[in-house]
Amino acid sequence: MQCQDDMMRSIGELTDRFYKIVNGEDGDFSEIFSEDFEMDIMKGFAFGGVHKGLRAVNMFFEDFGAHFDGWAVDVNQKIQPSENSMIITGRYRSRGLKSGMDLSMETVHFWTADEGWLKTYKHYCDTAILSQVMEHQVPQY
Repeated sequence: MQCQDDMMRSIGELTDRFYKIVNGEDGDFSEIFSEDFEMDIMKGFAFGGVHKGLRAVNMFFEDFGAHFDGWAVDVNQKIQPSENSMIITGRYRSRGLKSGMDLSMETVHFWTADEGWLKTYKHYCDTAILSQVMEHQVPQY
């Protein structure tokens, strides 16, 4: 069960923590994701679709990560249109395990938060670049 911090965390603090975890800092998504968190991964991206709940999100990252040698997200710009929403542009960097090819592609992430927890995530990127690095064998559920 999640516990609240004494102070409500801003969407900026929450998304900053997400990128630190994704980029290798110790931590767990249960620190920042609501119990009903929804992660919408583009169709055409590995394991694309809507992943609902922390268990499904963790399964996505485990399954997806098995195909890459590391994964990093470099944040370029943050745009906060409202108190509970954030748009982040950046770049994915990795290397395909099977192909040995480097991956570098732009991405845009759309986030929402509520009561100090991240609620939703949606991303956009060029899935053809990912497919090439995965030798056009992009796994799905």
